Amino acid sequence: MQRRSEKHLCEGMTLKINGRRVWERIEELGRIGATEEGGVSRLAFSQEDRQATELVIEWMQAAGLQVRRDAAGNVFGRRPGEEAGPLVMTGSHLDSVASGGRFDGVLGVILALECLQVLEDNGCKTRLPIEMAVFAGEEGSRFPGCLLGSMAVTGLLPPDYPYQVRDAQGILLADALRQAGLEPERFGEAKRRGEDIKVFLEAHIEQASVLEQAGKPVGIVSAIAGPHQYHVTIRGRSGHAGATPMQGRADPMVAAAQVIQKVEELALTSKAGTRGTVGFLQAFPGGHNVIPAQVDFTIDWRGISEDERDAIAQETLDYLAQICKERGLTWTAEVTAHTAPVQIQPQVLEVLQTTAQRLGLDYHVLPSWAAHDAMIMSQICPVGMIFVRSQGGLSHCPEEFSTLEDITQGGDLLLHALLALAEPLV
Repeated sequence: MQRRSEKHLCEGMTLKINGRRVWERIEELGRIGATEEGGVSRLAFSQEDRQATELVIEWMQAAGLQVRRDAAGNVFGRRPGEEAGPLVMTGSHLDSVASGGRFDGVLGVILALECLQVLEDNGCKTRLPIEMAVFAGEEGSRFPGCLLGSMAVTGLLPPDYPYQVRDAQGILLADALRQAGLEPERFGEAKRRGEDIKVFLEAHIEQASVLEQAGKPVGIVSAIAGPHQYHVTIRGRSGHAGATPMQGRADPMVAAAQVIQKVEELALTSKAGTRGTVGFLQAFPGGHNVIPAQVDFTIDWRGISEDERDAIAQETLDYLAQICKERGLTWTAEVTAHTAPVQIQPQVLEVLQTTAQRLGLDYHVLPSWAAHDAMIMSQICPVGMIFVRSQGGLSHCPEEFSTLEDITQGGDLLLHALLALAEPLV
């Protein structure tokens, strides 16, 4: 009788996550690196990040998971299946931006843990193993480059990467890894084989207001916009702000201003919704009464259509070249990121949508305009994403918030999608 009960429970739709437990764990993690404004600052491999990771490891072990940590700082907790694999993976990250929110990344980690704990508590067996992942250094707020952990897993970073980058204080990534008890010389061993992973699912707050405007608690992601980023340097001729006549100046700041305006113009007229941002601008020598000799700035293009995004990026560079030629300036543009947009595979979308419908969830299908670990994991395996509504569309700030009710619905969707993909057994 007990086995029949388990079969009914695990194959049916009666399993639910413990939303209160999820909420309490998010609250407890929110106290690690807490800011006065109500957010968190938990930069990658910092003391706060290490403390949060150790706490989650304790929870994973208590849930009966087989826990291991790789040389890139990623943590994995496996619930074995009746067969060795390929496994079903889910998770996100714990690190934050400086003065960020309590839900970004953390939600996906805690929901992953909750799903596995519910399956364990209810004696649900699956044909395939399920593994949760806590990816390291997703935000890129301390060391250059985002999505460090998942890029190590997919082999997109060279084995000597920890010896190539430093934080703003000059600390080598390799030294930060050692301080966390890791062996940077083994960094390359973090790479995993795609054939060992059936699918990766990531739950995340939306970080925008599409779901809120649609009145939907959860979203199913159809595509993830890929970034195409440049670091631009324009060089001109310095001089005194008052003594140098306006005619004949070689002012790189004016050229930068024209290019920045062009970025907005191209984004506003994009047919596929490609988005452009200049988020960093610095003048050298940087005096209020000095014409700059050099201006550095970044251009960040995000697009669902790779062809349009790259065409717009090239049009921007052509315009930059034209303006600099007219003004007697020189320029360089270094590509700092170039990732193809991700189209979620139809089979994964079908599982997520069918599951949401069976659960009676009111969901909305939408693209993600932010990068996530799922975008990187798509390099080696199929991926899917579940969004939970963000209040006010706010994220990367202390005001970031999602309700317990919405989180619970997103967690139930993740739970039953994982179960369907891992194939429940008696």
